[in-house]
Amino acid sequence: MQKKYSNKFNGWLGINKQIGISSAKTVNEIKKILNIKKVGHAGTLDPLASGVLPVALGEATKTVKYAMHSQKAYEFDISWGIATATEDLEGKILYTSDIRPTKNEIKNALPKFIGKIMQKPPIYSAIKINGVRSYKLARKAIKKDIPEREVFVRSFELLKEIDNNKARFLVKCSKGVYIRSLARDLAIYLNTYGHISHLKRLSVGNFLYKDAILLADLANLVDKATISKVIKPISFVLDDIPAIDINSDEAFLISRGQKIYKKDIILEEGKFYKEVYITSNGSLIALAKIEEKYISPFRVFNN
Repeated sequence: MQKKYSNKFNGWLGINKQIGISSAKTVNEIKKILNIKKVGHAGTLDPLASGVLPVALGEATKTVKYAMHSQKAYEFDISWGIATATEDLEGKILYTSDIRPTKNEIKNALPKFIGKIMQKPPIYSAIKINGVRSYKLARKAIKKDIPEREVFVRSFELLKEIDNNKARFLVKCSKGVYIRSLARDLAIYLNTYGHISHLKRLSVGNFLYKDAILLADLANLVDKATISKVIKPISFVLDDIPAIDINSDEAFLISRGQKIYKKDIILEEGKFYKEVYITSNGSLIALAKIEEKYISPFRVFNN
C-alpha cells in the first residue's frame, strides 16, 4: 500500500546538520519525521561538514534558488603539510611537505584570496562535466579538467593557530565558493600543502547557526503547532527581491496564472522587473515579473 504524505507544512527549516550524514540523507530523514513528500535543500554540505543547512518544505521548494544565491559564512581548519585526493580528511594522502607557514605569512597571504578570485572546484564535487557529476568521474579514476571560474570572497580571517600543524579560519563568501579549494590554494601559495580537517557553515543568508535545529530535536517536536513554531515562512528567503501587495480579486487571477494590469504600481519607466513576489491579505501568492505595469506570474504558490 502506497504511503500517504501530508501537505501541512510549507516554509523553511534551518537545520544544524551533524557530521557523518549527507545533505540528501538529511532531507530523507525530514520527509520521514514530518511525513511530507516535497522537501529540498539549498547548498549541499559534505558528510564531513556540519552546520547550517536550509531545508525547504512543501511550496517553499519553489524558492530554493533564492536561498542558494545567499551569502554564506564558514568556520574551518586547515591542516598543513598534507594534500589529499578529496582535499579533506576523507581522501587518501597524495603529497606531503615539511613546510609550515608562520602566523605572519598566513595573514599576509589572505588578502590575495579576498574579492573576485579565480577558483578551480575540487574534482570530488557536484560540478557537472558533460552532464556527469565530477565526483562520479573521480571515483572511477576518470580524469577530466574542471575549468577555473570567478567567485567572490567577501572576507577571509585567521581566527587562531591551533598548533604548528593546524589553523582556524572564518570566511564570508558568495555562492559557488568551494572552501576545500580555498584551503588548497592558500596552502600552495604558502609553499606547502593543506586540507580541510574541520568545516562548519555558520550562515546562509538569514539562516544562522544559533537558530538552527538538530534533526534529533526536530523529531522530538510531536505536534503540528510546535513544529510550526520552528518553520520560517516561504518569504524568509525573498528579502532581496521587491514585494507587491494586491487585492483579493487580482490575487484570484494571478493564482490561476493570468497576468493583470496594475496601474498604481510606481516603477522606473521602461524598467523590466524580472522577479518580484506577490502577496495578498498576508499570503504569498506568486513570483512574478513586471513590465509596463503588467504583472505576469511565473511561479504560483498553492495555499
